Amino acid sequence: MVVFAIWFFAIRPRGAAVDSIAVIPFTNESADTNMEYLSDGISESLTNNLSQLPNLRVAARSAVFRYKGKETDPQKIGRDLQVSAVLTGRLLRQGDTLIVRAELVDVANGSQLWGVQSRKPQDVFALQEDLAREISEKLKWRLTGEEKQRLTKRYTDNAEAYQLYLEGRYHWNKRNPDNYRKALEYFQQAIDKDPAYALAYAGMADTWAQISFFNVLPPREVMPKAKAAAEKALQIDNRLGEAYVSLGYISYTYDFDWTAAGKQFDQALALNPGYARTHSFYPLYLSSLGRSQDSIDAATGALELDPASPGSSHNLAVQLYLAGRFDQAIEQSRKTLELDPTVAVAYLVIGQSFSAKGMDREGLSADEKYSELSRNSAMSLALLGYAYARIGERSQALHAIEQLTAASKQTYTPAFSFAWIYTGLGDKDRAFEWLEKAREERFTRLAYLRQEAFWEPLRSDPRFSELLRRIGFPP
Repeated sequence: MVVFAIWFFAIRPRGAAVDSIAVIPFTNESADTNMEYLSDGISESLTNNLSQLPNLRVAARSAVFRYKGKETDPQKIGRDLQVSAVLTGRLLRQGDTLIVRAELVDVANGSQLWGVQSRKPQDVFALQEDLAREISEKLKWRLTGEEKQRLTKRYTDNAEAYQLYLEGRYHWNKRNPDNYRKALEYFQQAIDKDPAYALAYAGMADTWAQISFFNVLPPREVMPKAKAAAEKALQIDNRLGEAYVSLGYISYTYDFDWTAAGKQFDQALALNPGYARTHSFYPLYLSSLGRSQDSIDAATGALELDPASPGSSHNLAVQLYLAGRFDQAIEQSRKTLELDPTVAVAYLVIGQSFSAKGMDREGLSADEKYSELSRNSAMSLALLGYAYARIGERSQALHAIEQLTAASKQTYTPAFSFAWIYTGLGDKDRAFEWLEKAREERFTRLAYLRQEAFWEPLRSDPRFSELLRRIGFPP
């Protein structure tokens, strides 16, 4: 049995009330690199638990994890993230003892907000529950009974299942095919340990959906699995906001059921308004309906709550692009790259926005950078083919089609990518032929077909309106 020893610093809070907080990824000081999942998991679980509180702004994972493994002044981090308190921690295994040292720092004056206390919880998931409870008590937040339950809610009483879930999320956050496969394995093992573990089913749903989103496998192969997992999670716990988000995303991008998606997002927002993934997908849902200003307002609000999050910044750039506000989309994407130069999709938005403005060579330059960072993915090849077609480099565009055809014999290659290039070439018949195949695949990005600028050459053709009708877009 692993024993935990925790020391807290409990100096009485001074100055203004803490209304915003950032949980910096805990440092794994153990020689065992396999403990990395636990140090990350504690941090992410704390972030998710604290985000349940309605009057507390919690910095999103995408904002705080860029500080992972870096020795940085908590006050500077707090100023960068625009929060009033920063929680840091260190994790060390010594034999059967896991030692966690945590410190909450007041950003305004650099003081520690905690005194000394020691505890020895008998299970892993008790660790972040105790941390969250200590934070609320020491800072004298006035929580309702329901808010206290949200803060320390357990989704399983099986410590081993919880650790397996954390390992699943650790791999999920790596965002690549190999790690998605590992994530599925760990989530399934967690479910095997506790068949009533709703959060593990939500993890399964998120993973299958991401496998579709990144074109690892065809949507028809994986999205039904994502939907089944999300529905199972809600059968177990019908107040699990995370599962409603997953189901909402699946409803409008795969089922093309915008009515159902709207209800599911409403549920997610009501149950867990601070959950970061809601603020990623809900604006996209609004954009797919053509509610451009609402989508921009939602994305702007999310960014105002988390101004240092590359994910929130990129999401706003996407909404601006879909709304036809291309100069603003380019500007916002550049701000995203200032926050994190490795965000490949920022170049995707820049390239598409330049092309929509008729600045095709500038668009091509951004597209090439996107292709480089995304390791020549199928969609990046399609984007390059489209850009080459737009500048009159027909042979280069046709070569991109040849590359995609060759790739399709080895891995799943979306029909959508061929339609993209043929649209750039002005070959409407083949463009519609491949768009119909994309509809049969239920390709995710078709949900934005009505809004995306690069389909403009097809809009006047009656086949485009018919395609929208067949997909099921609401009037």
